Amino acid sequence: MLLIFDLDGTLIDSVPDITDAINKTFDELGIERVSEEDVRNYLGNGARTLIERALRGKNDEELLQKTLKIFKNHYKNNVCNKTILYPGVKETLEKLPYKKVIVTNKPYEFVGEILKTLEIDKHFEMYIGGESLPEKKPSPLPLLYVCEKMGYKPSEAVMIGDSKNDILAARNAGIKSVAVNYGYNYGEDVSIYKPDIIIDDFRKLLEVL
Repeated sequence: MLLIFDLDGTLIDSVPDITDAINKTFDELGIERVSEEDVRNYLGNGARTLIERALRGKNDEELLQKTLKIFKNHYKNNVCNKTILYPGVKETLEKLPYKKVIVTNKPYEFVGEILKTLEIDKHFEMYIGGESLPEKKPSPLPLLYVCEKMGYKPSEAVMIGDSKNDILAARNAGIKSVAVNYGYNYGEDVSIYKPDIIIDDFRKLLEVL
């Protein structure tokens, strides 16, 4: 079995660091700050969409590109100051006897440092980010790509994530899905999207798999 994990909202709570990077950017540009609660609802579709949402209607292309560049610079220098693993993640990853990969919509450049700092990098065979391929979740392409690279059929894989992007990508790829209900998902109940299984604690993966 191949386990495909989302990152933000599933393995890690990265909202405090992302919020800090956005607010440092907005301070430079004279834009009103955002709250952590706002950012929890903005996450899930990659950095560009995150900044579009945070700009709240001020998103002409020139401002968007400038803001995105400044944000990425602030974030890469402070990628794991306040970011934490959700309860039970590290010990559960150690106990799961399957190949594991990460498919996230987060930019690839930030992923490795986070995994290394939180000491979970050794558990994953590979990871891809939102800009690694022509399409990102909810497209099935990233999931099918890692299945092919790892030598597994979609029927032999399980997607574990916190949002509709993860569930829809899995469904479109013919992959079973496990949703955690403690993540971000734009303030929506993850059950709306009908994952195969919903868990409220990462440690329950040991039971459902």
